[in-house]
Amino acid sequence: MCQAIPRKVLSTDGARAQVDYDGQPTWVEAGAITGLTVGEYVVVYAGQALDRMPVDEAEAMLAFYGELESLLEAASR
Repeated sequence: MCQAIPRKVLSTDGARAQVDYDGQPTWVEAGAITGLTVGEYVVVYAGQALDRMPVDEAEAMLAFYGELESLLEAASR
């Protein structure tokens, strides 16, 4: 199952953006989003940046996913 996840923009190159994908720099297509800058967050699904996301919302969502993952790991022990 794929999820649309916020990813932080590390660099841009034309119609592509390099994003932080769980600690790994990964290039995604971003031609539909003009004027991306380093430090912004984009919602990524299947290798495509779909839209910008406000920093506070993106960081809150990523924190929630991190907490959820920890709870699931603890429950599986």
